Amino acid sequence: MHSRAKCTNGLRTGDLYLWIARPGKNAHAAAHIGILSAEERQRARRLHRPADHEQFILAHALVRLALSWHFGIPPGEWRFGRNGTGRPFVMTPLIWPMVQFSLSHTHGLAACLITLAPSAAVDVEKVVYDEQLVLAAGEVLSGAEQKALSAISRQEWTRRFFDHWTLKEAYSKARGMGLRLPLTDMGFDFAPGGKIQARFAAGLNDDPSAWLFWSARLSWEHAISIAAKTAFTERNPFMLCPP
Repeated sequence: MHSRAKCTNGLRTGDLYLWIARPGKNAHAAAHIGILSAEERQRARRLHRPADHEQFILAHALVRLALSWHFGIPPGEWRFGRNGTGRPFVMTPLIWPMVQFSLSHTHGLAACLITLAPSAAVDVEKVVYDEQLVLAAGEVLSGAEQKALSAISRQEWTRRFFDHWTLKEAYSKARGMGLRLPLTDMGFDFAPGGKIQARFAAGLNDDPSAWLFWSARLSWEHAISIAAKTAFTERNPFMLCPP
């Protein structure tokens, strides 16, 4: 029988701890590969591009290091599984209330969200202009979002597109649906002061007022967003924790 782990650093109900790592700046793959599981190291070896190999190692090491900071468990001892929708979860050690984590990584940045809230997720994307984005907008943005973005410059349009994209991915992941939710059925308005107002079509069968949304640009080239059920985030919940 596995013993239950006790939280040693913060992490109360309602908290959202966001951990980030940037390859070559505050993290190096070679220093962390040893804490990965044998299965994770095998997956890393299948990635032949050096940048992809390093990104995978750092992202999965970040999950382990962040969880260990909160619970005092050696990073190499965490074991993970996946539920029926493919969402990863902690198998051992046993933790109650169950800790949740959400991992997202893109070229140059990895982000890990640690929380006790059962419905929360993070998404990060690199902001790169591509002519295909304009074609993809009809499949990603709602009609109101497309109209709002039509009046701004191309550069700002690209940045705002990724703000919307990461919000939609974070919400879909928090619902445990991956990208199976229709992205055009959800829309976001950015009010002064950083407040984000969500609008959901009836088909989503959800109340947008039950959610808290946060979006930021950690650098000029990366957009990051978090979605979390407000029932579990009643206080000012965000803690940014560079490792």
